[in-house]
Amino acid sequence: MNALTWRTWKVKIQRELRVRVSSLVDAVLYFLRVPPRIPVEAKVNDALLYVAELLMARAGRMAKWVTRLSGRKVILLCHSEGFIPEFAEGFTVVVRYRNAWHLRRLLRTFPKPWLIHGFAPKSHYPDVARKAMPDVAYVHDLQDTLVVYYGTTPTKRWLRVELPHEKACMAQADGVIAHSLEPAEGFRRYGIPRGERPPTLFFPLYCDDDRFITGVPKISDTEIHLVYAGGVAGSHRDPRYFGNIQFFGLIETLTKQGLHLHIYPSPTTLEADRAEYVELAQKNERFHYHAPVPQEKLAGELARYHFGMIPFFVERSDQSPEKLKYATALKLFNFIEAGVPVVVSSDLGFQSWIATRVGMGLTASTTDLPKIIHALRPIDMMRIREGRNLLSLNAQVPRLLAFYDRTIERRRNVR
Repeated sequence: MNALTWRTWKVKIQRELRVRVSSLVDAVLYFLRVPPRIPVEAKVNDALLYVAELLMARAGRMAKWVTRLSGRKVILLCHSEGFIPEFAEGFTVVVRYRNAWHLRRLLRTFPKPWLIHGFAPKSHYPDVARKAMPDVAYVHDLQDTLVVYYGTTPTKRWLRVELPHEKACMAQADGVIAHSLEPAEGFRRYGIPRGERPPTLFFPLYCDDDRFITGVPKISDTEIHLVYAGGVAGSHRDPRYFGNIQFFGLIETLTKQGLHLHIYPSPTTLEADRAEYVELAQKNERFHYHAPVPQEKLAGELARYHFGMIPFFVERSDQSPEKLKYATALKLFNFIEAGVPVVVSSDLGFQSWIATRVGMGLTASTTDLPKIIHALRPIDMMRIREGRNLLSLNAQVPRLLAFYDRTIERRRNVR
């Protein structure tokens, strides 16, 4: 085990120990009915309760527009180990929990919420919340559907532990929000018949109108600069799982053509995954590795470049072809917000369809990459602006609010 691998495992082990030790304490306090402290701002009747283990950027964006368009307060319950401050815009208050027992204690103390909206992945803690408040309508929100990655019998232990919670939430939720086409494949793989599936709202990640950027000067008038924003992994990671975010080959392929590549890592990126890229950027003058940028500043930063990139390909990991075909990612919508044309992998069927549909993308296969410089062409900015207005949260969140209302009404009628 090399030093980078050990550092990654050390972080995971420390997190697991914190969760396990605190669970013992909170389990005792739960059965003794000792209430936890909660902020005054969280003592709100009929609030919309968002529950997540790892805070995704989409949750804060949705919360902001839900509150803006409906006036309803949105409270976030997030695991302490998965809380990302940069993604926390839009919430009335954020309450962090340590473990499943602490989450149960908090939910027993909270006033009854209007509705619970659980965010996956992962589904374990949202499932805990669903079971802890059985008389509250529950909506399960899916961007990545884990069963689509490696099937129902994955080799990774954490996936084997996680899948039962994902299946339970998909089968027993009062409603499902699908940000991509993955949940449809997930229902099929879990063997949940069509007549037994919860009502589903197809709700892609969409664009935040507050992030729309126009008129930003490009970084260069003489050279082409491409940009990627999202997860990255070091070479010490298992390529079967992380191959698509190990960018060393891509960096060499692009910079050999005289292209510049900029990478903005996700705020969740571990230090062990960062180190090699920092070193490589010092050696390769056409590769640039930046510090993470919060969501509210990301579009303005991306707008400086000529093209975005989403370079995920089937042959670069053991993820199923269906995973890439049906998946979506917020980075696509960040590029649309920035008005930056995007080069999308031809294996990303759903994302490449969106990008080309709004006229701001081109597709590429792995065999196209060594000569991609010849395929890059200007994109009509007027068409980009029209496309992002169609895909805006301001235009689409009323559909989400109506889905909440229908879910609660159905729940009342069933009871």
